[in-house]
Amino acid sequence: MSSRLWFPALGLAAWLCCLSLRPVDGGKVLVMPVDGSTWLSMEILVKELSHRGHEVTVLVPESSLLIYSSESYKTEIYQVPYTKAELDDRFKELNDGVFLKPPEITDVFINVQRLVNYTSMEVKACENLLNNQPLMSRLKEKGFDLVLTDPFLPCGSILSHVFSIPAVYFLRGMPCGLDVKANQCPSPPSYVPVEFSGNTDIMTFPQRVKNMALSILESYLCGIMYARFDDAVRKYVGDNMTYKDLLSHGAIWLLRYDFVLEWPRPLLPNMFFIGGINCAKKAPLPAVSIQ
Repeated sequence: MSSRLWFPALGLAAWLCCLSLRPVDGGKVLVMPVDGSTWLSMEILVKELSHRGHEVTVLVPESSLLIYSSESYKTEIYQVPYTKAELDDRFKELNDGVFLKPPEITDVFINVQRLVNYTSMEVKACENLLNNQPLMSRLKEKGFDLVLTDPFLPCGSILSHVFSIPAVYFLRGMPCGLDVKANQCPSPPSYVPVEFSGNTDIMTFPQRVKNMALSILESYLCGIMYARFDDAVRKYVGDNMTYKDLLSHGAIWLLRYDFVLEWPRPLLPNMFFIGGINCAKKAPLPAVSIQ
């Protein structure tokens, strides 16, 4: 083709492409948060999504610790089978056992029971939401594009399956490393220390034996810890499905930590580190005088 014909044809093609362009519409995001400090980090992301033109709807329990309405996003309030005082008591019990002092191996069984008490109450709240047919029908009619949730609790994952939309997970980690197991990321006990074992990633043979024994104990405790989750998944998703199986279908994993602070391990292509997201308010480093 000669240059006399080439340039007009190229210009016509570019003009047609410009005519076919349309404004980009934001997506519809359903947010199923986990109450407590986790929400404080997730709220930063939720507000940013809203600021960038996405339509965000946050599911808010009628009794909560830190989740409230905001002008930055829409909310849907659902009923829960507990009062604010009951929620405070359960959360304080869990907080006192886990965060006030470094947990020791002798505290594991007590803390597991506290965690089961707290999560069982939250799972009942999730079942209240899933059984609320008017609200569920209203949410389904809105045609959400994805669910943003913390997989510490199973409700967001179940909603993703019920509405047949992708799940985006926002997390710092899960008890028993269930997120690592669900993604089938290698984590051999010979090299990766079990929590509360006191081991590092460089272990002697006796330490490796100890780590293996603790990993067996951990598997038993995890079965107790996630039994209520598995029951909820079988009820609303399928009889042959466990919570770990459901988690493995997650579309994107937003990991709220930095790889330099974790044990080295391979990750999947849909797993991303966003460790600085909760550092919204930056402060300059203090001046240091060198003498």
